Amino acid sequence: MAVSGTVADWEKWTGMAFPQSGRYVVPDALDLVEIDREQDRGVYAETNLWMRHL
Repeated sequence: MAVSGTVADWEKWTGMAFPQSGRYVVPDALDLVEIDREQDRGVYAETNLWMRHL
């Protein structure tokens, strides 16, 4: 799963501030959010792994 939006979107969605570019821990998220201030973009890409149990 991947979710992208502007930095303002991510600040609204999370209630957090992202003052500089980098990777951030967001509560209850399974992966980090990558913030790029120069591109005004935030991307959350959740690692997806499928296993078959026999």
